[in-house]
Amino acid sequence: MHRHRRPSTTFTLILSFCMILAALSTSLVNGTVNAEPYELLIIGLESYRTRIQRFIGVKQSQGIPARYISIESINTSLQGPDIVWRLHEFVAEEYERSGIRYLLLVGPYDQVPTRYTYSPSHELGLADFNYKPTDWYYAVPDWEDSKIGLLGGNIPKIAVGRLPVRNEEELDQTLSKIIEVETNLSPGSFLVFDDLNVALEPVPSVPHTYYASDSNLTSKPLSQMLSSGVAHVVTYTHGSPSALWTKAISGECGTLMTYKDVSDIEATYGIHYLVACFAGALDLENESLARALITSSTGPALVIASSRTEASDNHIPSSFWEDFFNTGDVGGSFLEALQSYLSDQTVFSPQEPMFQRYNLYLNKVVYGDISWRVKDPRKNIVVCSAPALRSESSVLNGSEAQAPSEKDVNPMDLSAAFSLIAVLLGCLLTDKIYGLHTKKRIHRKGQTTGARAADGAFWED
Repeated sequence: MHRHRRPSTTFTLILSFCMILAALSTSLVNGTVNAEPYELLIIGLESYRTRIQRFIGVKQSQGIPARYISIESINTSLQGPDIVWRLHEFVAEEYERSGIRYLLLVGPYDQVPTRYTYSPSHELGLADFNYKPTDWYYAVPDWEDSKIGLLGGNIPKIAVGRLPVRNEEELDQTLSKIIEVETNLSPGSFLVFDDLNVALEPVPSVPHTYYASDSNLTSKPLSQMLSSGVAHVVTYTHGSPSALWTKAISGECGTLMTYKDVSDIEATYGIHYLVACFAGALDLENESLARALITSSTGPALVIASSRTEASDNHIPSSFWEDFFNTGDVGGSFLEALQSYLSDQTVFSPQEPMFQRYNLYLNKVVYGDISWRVKDPRKNIVVCSAPALRSESSVLNGSEAQAPSEKDVNPMDLSAAFSLIAVLLGCLLTDKIYGLHTKKRIHRKGQTTGARAADGAFWED
């Protein structure tokens, strides 16, 4: 009879210790020593860790458990063809393991890469934009390239945002602004700015200040308006990576705001949704308007934009605002808007890829705290009226009023702009509802495309 020799106590202890180390190393990659669920996953450089900790503390106090993982640890601990693939696999595992709802990437593309996804488009043959940079690749654990352009293809499950800061100083400044606005969001107007030559998607039934321009408003009055009691802003304009443009009926373009004008904004406010081509691009020019807005010490605490072409007649913006004003959940509302858009059978086909329409999803960027939850967002809106230069319709206290005739409306000059600013300031001193303005949807045929000017000075959409 053979006797089985019992392992020594020393051997057993060594084996157990090795197993514990293996498990601990895996958990350290995941940023935790247990499998407890959390909501916000933050990924950035190891050098950002200390500065991010104070932000995590704020999120914890708001009831949003958050964890920070360095991009370096993901890159060295996982096996795969490249860092983009490894990052996607790590996020997918965290979604399955911990049920994360939000993903915040910290840094531009050279620090935390995006994925360039093939989705063909035509920009008048002047540039190759067939490969779109998209952070939404990380939002789909089971991403399949074969579903690009199709109905219900690659519907995101995680709300993804980015802080496109380049260094620790920008990170400190951006986080300070975000924390301040999230903690003390001041009441103000919901400003809707419309270039009359852009098809305006309806705004939900929320009191708002509607302002229309016909290529005659300069950056200085706009900056002053953004400094005067604004809670949230949506601008429907033409765009380039570093600027917003308006276009007159004659076809002449005027500069509305460039990234250099951001420093003229003297106050902070909540969300700025830029419905414009290219304004969110981080990879086309030295500076992006959306990046300048979010990293400035003033201006918005969160920016939504597009990194490539935009079409103002899709329902993503209005769906977002509708859900946001009902729930206050920024990331959840934007995720819902994208899911609704991708599931719309009037927009997409299950067989024929609609790449141009699909690109409106891929191109979307959210710069700021994607996990921001605003308590009672409607209560932050102060109702006031602003003079619209030309409008198809106006609504006063919910009833339709006669639209002003074209002969009764004068083009707005600088003095009129200051009058508008005075009205906005007056709204902060009274709780009387003066009125609100809305605008009927302008239907425009054709697709919005982008073209680069011959001298390369700007992009026109």
